[in-house]
Amino acid sequence: MKKTMSIKDFSSEELRFQAVWSSCRIPPRLVGASFETYKPTCSEQERALEKCRVFAANGLANISQGKGLFFQGSVGTGKSLLSVSTLRTIVASNIDRFGRPASENGFVGEPVYDGFYCSMVSVVDLLGTLRESFGVEQLRAPAYRLLHRVRSDAVVIMDDIGAEKPSEWVEEQLYALIDLRYRMQRSTIFTTNCSMKKLEGQIGSRSVSRIMEMCEGVKVSGEDWRKRGARG
Repeated sequence: MKKTMSIKDFSSEELRFQAVWSSCRIPPRLVGASFETYKPTCSEQERALEKCRVFAANGLANISQGKGLFFQGSVGTGKSLLSVSTLRTIVASNIDRFGRPASENGFVGEPVYDGFYCSMVSVVDLLGTLRESFGVEQLRAPAYRLLHRVRSDAVVIMDDIGAEKPSEWVEEQLYALIDLRYRMQRSTIFTTNCSMKKLEGQIGSRSVSRIMEMCEGVKVSGEDWRKRGARG
């Protein structure tokens, strides 16, 4: 008979990790991502994986110095998976230094974990949420909470930047966020499918300049793994 797991079967470190990780807003498709689940198919992907391992090994120092990563490459090469895997390794290796916002507690009486807060956000979804909240009072509070996390969390993954439709409003919103994190030395991880020239056209040269100073570049090339799987 298969044994049913209970909360008593987990160590305090495992329970803390589960609480912290569940507050990071990782999409279900990526919540189990780890370095072990990333399978490089070319030498550039192997180099990208090694860069991420080195960054994660020095995770606390990178966070304290506001350093991040900038993943650039074509669609389906695993940029988001690598970004989540890097964050997961840093959190799991230093779980006593990471916390969960009280607002993320599921019920009264749950433990309060103080420490660094981390989150992931799709840039397209973030901008859409902000846009939809204009003039709709019931949407303002959720939009503000999301924006607050992106502004203030110690580590934020801003996924798929440059995929949004460019406009003056988009450029202003992203510049305000990126510049704040730049000035406050908050570690940020970006992923994009855009070339540098295209990204400047999408979000503006001021934002791209700050990203380049904040982050170490990680080029991720290769075949789209989604298409590869469909053919398999």
